[in-house]
Amino acid sequence: MKLLLSGLVCCALVSALPARAAEAEKVPAGKSDQQVKLDQAIAQQQAEVHQLQGDVAREESRTHDSDEKLKQQDQAIADLKRQLEALKAAPKGASHP
Repeated sequence: MKLLLSGLVCCALVSALPARAAEAEKVPAGKSDQQVKLDQAIAQQQAEVHQLQGDVAREESRTHDSDEKLKQQDQAIADLKRQLEALKAAPKGASHP
């Protein structure tokens, strides 16, 4: 009995598959314009994301360059301060022979 029911269920499913496949084929065809618009919107968003990623990368590079320049300037200021302190600490007669 169970075998007979299982067989009937399988037959029903197998016979329903072509109808389901036909339905699945009809749905995308009906939405082709909508799908095209969606694909275009996705492509546009991806292009915008790509552009923004490039902008972020350029800004990060510019920030890194500015940071390096500030570090160099800080180092130069520190060196000048050390030289000034050394000149102040040197005996006054030592600078003129």
